[in-house]
Amino acid sequence: MDHFGVTHMQFKQVENPRGTTIIIDSQAFVFAPLSLGAVEKLLPALQGFQPNDVGTVIDVAHKSLKRNYSDITRDDVADMIYMDQLEEVMGAVMSVSGLTGKADAGESSGE
Repeated sequence: MDHFGVTHMQFKQVENPRGTTIIIDSQAFVFAPLSLGAVEKLLPALQGFQPNDVGTVIDVAHKSLKRNYSDITRDDVADMIYMDQLEEVMGAVMSVSGLTGKADAGESSGE
């Protein structure tokens, strides 16, 4: 508990976490790139993804965070991410995983 009476979720973090940091409830979490196995399982959901697809965001965020915080559960992730953070979390995970930006780069190179 900090000086303001806020209790933070504590998870075992890997020694050198890799990824993009997002502040959630004043605590920094490092969202890691998705593994190929996670991408393979999540690809059907990702291809038809809509920003309000809460289940997909939770699944993606959990797979990403699990790489840096081995003891984090899907329920932990579901409870800690707010609706106004859905796009930020998905954008961060997709970007760090190399799953976004390629189409944009291709379009801009033609100019």
